[in-house]
Amino acid sequence: MSTRSSSGGPANVEPMPELSVNNPPRPEISFPINTGMRSTQTTGENYSEQEQTLLSEIQDLQRQLFELKADNDAGDEDKVGDPSDLETIMGKDRRLIMVSNRLPVSKVDRADGSYELVMSSGGLVSALSGVQKDLDFIWIGWIGCEIDEAEQPELRRRLLEEHNCLPVFLSDDIIERYYNGFSNGVLWPLFHYVPLSMYKAGTERKFDTDLWEAYKEANIAFAEAVMSIYQPKTDLIWVHDYHLMRLPAELRSRRPKCRIAWYLHTPFPTSEIYRILPVRRELLEGLLKADLVAFQTYDYARHFLSACSRVLEIESSPKGVEYENHYCAIGVHPIGVDADYIRDQCKSEGVKSRVKELEETFAGRKILLGVDRLDYIKGMPHKLLGLELFLARHPEWRGKVTLIQIGVPTREGVPEYQKLGQQVNELVGRINGTHGTLEYSPIHYINQSVPQDELFAIYRMADVCLVTSVRDGMNLVSHEYVVAQEEWAGEKSRPSGRDGPGVLVLSEFAGSAQSLSGAVRVNPWNTEELAAAIHTALSLRPIERELRHNKLYRYVSTHTAAYWATMFMGEFSDTIRSKRVSVTKALPALNMKKVVNAYERARNRLIVCDYDGTLTKIQTLPQLAQPAPALIDILKTLSADPRNTIIIMSGRERRFLESWLGQLRVGLAAEYGFYHRLPGPDSEWQSIGEEIELSWKELVAPIMKYFTERTPGTYIESKESSLAWHFKDADPHFGAWQAKDMQVSMEDVLSNLPLEIIQGNHIVEVRHRAVSKARVLEAVLEHLGTEASVQAHGGAEVDFIFCVGDDRSDEDMFQFLQTWKDDFNSPPPSATPSATPLPEGPSPPPGVPPGDAAPAANKTEAPPVSAVSSSAGLPEAGGLSRGASAGGVRRCPTMFNVHIGNDASLASSFVENTFELRRGVGALR
Repeated sequence: MSTRSSSGGPANVEPMPELSVNNPPRPEISFPINTGMRSTQTTGENYSEQEQTLLSEIQDLQRQLFELKADNDAGDEDKVGDPSDLETIMGKDRRLIMVSNRLPVSKVDRADGSYELVMSSGGLVSALSGVQKDLDFIWIGWIGCEIDEAEQPELRRRLLEEHNCLPVFLSDDIIERYYNGFSNGVLWPLFHYVPLSMYKAGTERKFDTDLWEAYKEANIAFAEAVMSIYQPKTDLIWVHDYHLMRLPAELRSRRPKCRIAWYLHTPFPTSEIYRILPVRRELLEGLLKADLVAFQTYDYARHFLSACSRVLEIESSPKGVEYENHYCAIGVHPIGVDADYIRDQCKSEGVKSRVKELEETFAGRKILLGVDRLDYIKGMPHKLLGLELFLARHPEWRGKVTLIQIGVPTREGVPEYQKLGQQVNELVGRINGTHGTLEYSPIHYINQSVPQDELFAIYRMADVCLVTSVRDGMNLVSHEYVVAQEEWAGEKSRPSGRDGPGVLVLSEFAGSAQSLSGAVRVNPWNTEELAAAIHTALSLRPIERELRHNKLYRYVSTHTAAYWATMFMGEFSDTIRSKRVSVTKALPALNMKKVVNAYERARNRLIVCDYDGTLTKIQTLPQLAQPAPALIDILKTLSADPRNTIIIMSGRERRFLESWLGQLRVGLAAEYGFYHRLPGPDSEWQSIGEEIELSWKELVAPIMKYFTERTPGTYIESKESSLAWHFKDADPHFGAWQAKDMQVSMEDVLSNLPLEIIQGNHIVEVRHRAVSKARVLEAVLEHLGTEASVQAHGGAEVDFIFCVGDDRSDEDMFQFLQTWKDDFNSPPPSATPSATPLPEGPSPPPGVPPGDAAPAANKTEAPPVSAVSSSAGLPEAGGLSRGASAGGVRRCPTMFNVHIGNDASLASSFVENTFELRRGVGALR
């Protein structure tokens, strides 16, 4: 029996959560039907009796056609769960490792001291029954109690042999802190929008780091259990729910190439709620190590992506997130129920006889039904208050309507749940006392679990099902009720006393509300609306009942639990086989050993480094970006070697670079190359734009000011040659939107001026198109190619180039160097060519190790600089800088173009971050 939602709320012994379906054909999209009083006049009352009869006959014909099509297309329908089809999807010889907090097996002790292993039913077990037939399948989880160490080997053997399950043995202390403490005491309430207070008056702290440590320890225990049986060539790992959010990272750290999916059965809260968690970052990082992370609804997926953007400060798309060189796909898979099983049970003789008994008991009354766990997310008090208002507003219904409310007890030892139980009992007593009589009670409250046949009988005979959850992952009671009502659909099969199939009143805060568009949707917090919805449901004409039910049943009968599991596994398989295109074309990691070997052989080395985001982390204010002492030591050591020429490129003003790095023997380029200074004690600052007109700033400054005033956390940085708008401290989504709007506004105004707009790392900068880092690089190479420079390096021309950057402003350097290197493969030019489009797929020149050249795929995917004019503004790669030394001998240097982060770039390789770069550059000393 399934009486709980897929959010799987905590209980003393956790039931297996109910599940849901992925990227199925998108659910029907329709406008919500008004649940107010007027809705009763929109359908039935405007039709004549003849029209209603005609529509009813049309509905019967539609139903017959639907059933006929279902029979004819049974082969196609069954392909979803067909073993051969799943085998095609997943491939042969695959094994699925299912990991959840609880095993679907319970250990039941006998009076004689022995025990038996009882398999659970429903939930994940039924949802995955089809998958189990098609794949080699093993389940890993906790058995539900602490097991003595001496008994563990025998219990493990029996579980593996009898049920194909592998237990994770946890002590009572770990369970109390990991399961009851952190999972159910911290994560579960927060994921259901119950904010956590850091301290609870008069008792212990609500959040305790000791609970977090137990949570991590338990996840490690699960990871070790998985690794004990993991087979790299065949195994797929499917992890379930909020108890195991750190498990993907633990598995990835042990097996970097393992295939992992994670599915959440509860809601995922908005980022504003999620960010309350002190360990918010660690949990997200744990999940992003999975290959696929899936949710019940698109809203939950959207909330997760927003949390990633705000907490981890990374960009994401609806399809997935790339974090630390790993791509995690995002899926949406709402779960369903086993419709065939429910239909069969409802047709059983036991259920039919019980329906007749109940109809006799409640003869002459309309039956409202509520089936909930006694949990504060289920909205039972909201439901009772709505009924109370309905009876007060519509006294004509007194004695004619009864609510059968099943409240299954849960977590009875928790004070919050005890108070909820008291509140429900008080409301039931008040309503029955106010609106009841000696012979009539408006509410029949059953505060216990009911047998399965009893539940299905109540499902069948109820006229209206009320689901008033204030927050629910899915809530499959609504699905079960729709299936149970199918027998009443169609006028021919309907008893004379019924007005048609039952009506579903569904909270808009339940995950199923996004799929079940035929329900009467309500806001349970709005008591007026809920009371009106009850009246609407009871007053609907048979024709509208049919229309609504048909729409609900079409979805529920096709999007079953088996369909959900198969579709999820299909997406999981697709994710593994076809990783995101940009990742398959990603840059290779920098081979630092190769760099060191080439560095040691070279006699004339050029090292070009961007500053912000490359040598140092990006700071919001220029004054905070000064280099660390360790970086100064590295640069000082490298620049002391006469064979090295060090150039530091930056978008900062020259006064900052001069104060931070002026004492070193390094070349400096400020404001993206508008000013530059070559290495040497006598070198002076030069400008490549002495003649450049800067009056355009008067047009740009007001636009930037306009957006600054309307975007909190942004500021304008005015440089000698450019204007920059920084939005790193703004809301990440709002800042990015404003940046795009500002760029569009400026392009309209500046379209006829020789300017370009650069979208950098949380920055929008406007500069003259003649300014670029590539022009400085060209000047440096020409200087190093002169006869004096070659002689100063023992007759050696430049034979080693190491260029590193992190954003779009560095792409022109990579493009210039690649073109410069490609020219060594071509005959000496008769004229000076321009560094325009790159040739596709150049072969490496002599002396250059394969892999140093940038892959062709990366060339086409490099993020373009948004230019107001059509010119790229790159310098010509001519003269001695193209490799012809003073002696006329053409030699190609060993070249490394390196990007910080594995993003689309014209670079030839990448390093993860600035710290890895520092370690690598430090090795050159």
